[in-house]
This record gives sequence, C-alpha cells and structure tokens, in this order.
Amino acid sequence: MQHPNVVQARHFRRISDEALGETWFLVMELVRGHTLRRLLHHDRTQLEPLPISVPLLVMSEIADGLHFAHRLTDAAGNPVGLVHRDLKPANISVTNEGRVKILDFGIAWAKRRLGSATGGGITKGTPLYMSPEQLHGEPLDGRSDLYALGAIAFEFLTGSAYVKLDVVQGGSPLEAALKASFAPREPELRWALSKRYGLEESARPTEKLVGLIQSLLAKYPDERPQEGGEVFDRLEGLRELHRPSGGRGALRQWVEKRNELDREAAEMGELPEDAETEQPPRPQVSATVLLSRGSLAEDDPEGSIEGISLEAVEPVVPEDDQANKTTDRDSRKWWKF
Repeated sequence: MQHPNVVQARHFRRISDEALGETWFLVMELVRGHTLRRLLHHDRTQLEPLPISVPLLVMSEIADGLHFAHRLTDAAGNPVGLVHRDLKPANISVTNEGRVKILDFGIAWAKRRLGSATGGGITKGTPLYMSPEQLHGEPLDGRSDLYALGAIAFEFLTGSAYVKLDVVQGGSPLEAALKASFAPREPELRWALSKRYGLEESARPTEKLVGLIQSLLAKYPDERPQEGGEVFDRLEGLRELHRPSGGRGALRQWVEKRNELDREAAEMGELPEDAETEQPPRPQVSATVLLSRGSLAEDDPEGSIEGISLEAVEPVVPEDDQANKTTDRDSRKWWKF
C-alpha cells in the first residue's frame, strides 16, 4: 500500500516461533506527530484557533487515502474490497510536517490477505463512528468508511460528536449506539461554521460544505457519495474555502506548538491536560499474532483496541487454522521489535 495519506505497510511475513508456531508480522512506516483525536481535543486557550482550511484539508486527504485503499486490486486486477471499519480521530495521524495519514489500513489489508476480514453479521469498530449498516452487522463497502469521515468532519467542525450515546450503567457503547438517533443536526453545523469559522450562513460555499457533510452522514449508503474521489473533488470545488497550502501551514504550526507545550510540561514534570494516563488492556494472544512496527497512535479510550504500537497488538487467526489452534495465554509471548 503506497499512498501519501495511508501509513505504509513495509513488510508482511510469516515467521516460525517456538512458542507461537507459525506467526505473521507486519512492519509499518514510522509516523511522528499527533493523532487527530488530540487535535480535536487540544487546549484552545493555549493554541491559536484553526482556520476553516484546516478541517477541509484533513477531510480532503482522508478522502484521497480512502479512495486509494477502496480501489486496491490484486495481481490479477480484481478489486480487493478493502474497508477500514474503524476510521476515527485516533486512527488519523497529523505528522510533524502537517501531513495527514490514515492509520490501521495496513492491518485491515493484512487481515484480508489472511482471509479473516470481518464479514456480515460481525460488528467490530468504534460505535461512535460506525455507519448504521456497520452497527447492525451488515456487509460493508467503502461507503461505510465515508460515513465515518462525515462523523469525523462533523466533530471537527462543531466540537461535538455526531451521534450522542447514552450509555446506561452496565450497558455498552454498542448497545447505546444501536438505540441512538441519526437525525440530521444541520442547525448545529451551520451555527459552528458561522460562529467558529466566520462563514456566511447563506453563502454558496457554506451551502456546498453543509450539503457535503450531510450527504456523508446519510443513513443509507446509496444516499452518500459513492467513493472517496467524489468527496475529494467536491472539496476541491470549494476554492473560496479550501486552500491546501494555507491549511497545511496551519497544521504544521499547530503540531509545532503542541510539541512545544508538551516539552514544557515534561520539563516541569507535568502531563499535558489531554495526555492519556491509563493504558488499555492488552488483547488476548491467540495462535497467530499480527505485529506492527512504528506507527504512533495514542491510547484510545473510546472502546476499541488500538492496532498500532511497538508491540504485538492484534490477534489474527486464519479461518482454516482456527479449529487447530489453542488460546492458552500463559503459553504465548508478547513480542517487541
């Protein structure tokens, strides 16, 4: 997978290990920067407000990366049918140079090669950004990822999540998402574009942007843009608002300021306000373990296992091997490169 907006998978190999047996590992590109999740939750009293060109640049580059991944073909030219399934702010990286990269596509690609990609009837991902069809365990295509892009864009522009989850005691985010309303929240979006970004509510560019976000968040896949390239082209049409060079410069300045604040906090022995202090539980090790190397992503408190770190992160068992494998955790190892 070679695209500037997708973290690259360098190597995908099988090795023989005494404890794990035949084991797959995935070596990935090293990305230095911050996740979009941190960008969305940054301290606005310490950092300059972001111009509208920044969220539009982020949307554009995510859309371009999705377009590439969704259109991947095998050696015979047949579509691979790759779907991310867990696109969210914690899986989007903003590099120190102001570049936007999608994390975890390498893992989705590797799982597809192993024949263990999630199919219909199985729900995996982060409920806050799942499409309605994904929440109900239906078969997915790239339009599900485009819904997640719309949810990310709405949160970026308004400062609040598109779906409001009411998790009851003893319940789960998935159960809450299944009961949540997917009613359009256009008034909030228009208010944010006017008050946070200074756009005229009735101006043609504003109407185009609102229409694009609303179409991405459509309940039914047929009502959404059909591919990432369509989203990219519609954003390119917003020339009055979408200035990639200006957006990249603002992103780069934000990352530089965020790094400076982190260094100052470290020197004073203080954690940044938005730093995570709790580590998520490690997934249980199974017979075949997918290893990844070097794509930096923050710990994710939103309920799904982060698939990118410097250690074994994602158990993957090829479908034809599952019946022959045991899952005794005490007999396995955790590996680090």
